[in-house]
Amino acid sequence: MVKHPYKVHVWGAFCHQGPIGVALFTENMNSAKYREILQSQLLPNAYYAGYGWNFQQDNAPMHTAKLTHQFFVINNVPVIDWSANSPDLNPIENLWAILKGNVERRVNNWVMKKKSLGANDFQGIIQQEWDNIDKNLFFSLADSMSDRINMVIENNGYTINY
Repeated sequence: MVKHPYKVHVWGAFCHQGPIGVALFTENMNSAKYREILQSQLLPNAYYAGYGWNFQQDNAPMHTAKLTHQFFVINNVPVIDWSANSPDLNPIENLWAILKGNVERRVNNWVMKKKSLGANDFQGIIQQEWDNIDKNLFFSLADSMSDRINMVIENNGYTINY
């Protein structure tokens, strides 16, 4: 794996129908940055999820901040209460692993061709790989939630391998 000096954060959301949005940024995430992303990515695109959608997020501090909570209330965003330690239940974690692998392959291929990889190139690769995710994968991951929940119930609430 090629190491690179670029720090890029990626926020993304999806539903059964496909991607809701993606944001690439280099600054640190805080509640203000999170709300900015939600305003620009989630709110204008949430209708893709259809009627009766719910927003799922982990319990990172910027997600649970008072101003973030107010943002959700003001904008009528229905947020699911989520367990603090449940990455096995969160389908976006599977998506991140796939995206990371695809980006790493592209970056390694780029470097093997002895091309210089700039910060803009790196962000471009991430965006292209997000855009190239098969829409069926979004459906499969969203659809896997009932299986994940049933597995946790069968496992008496303990971690599952998903």
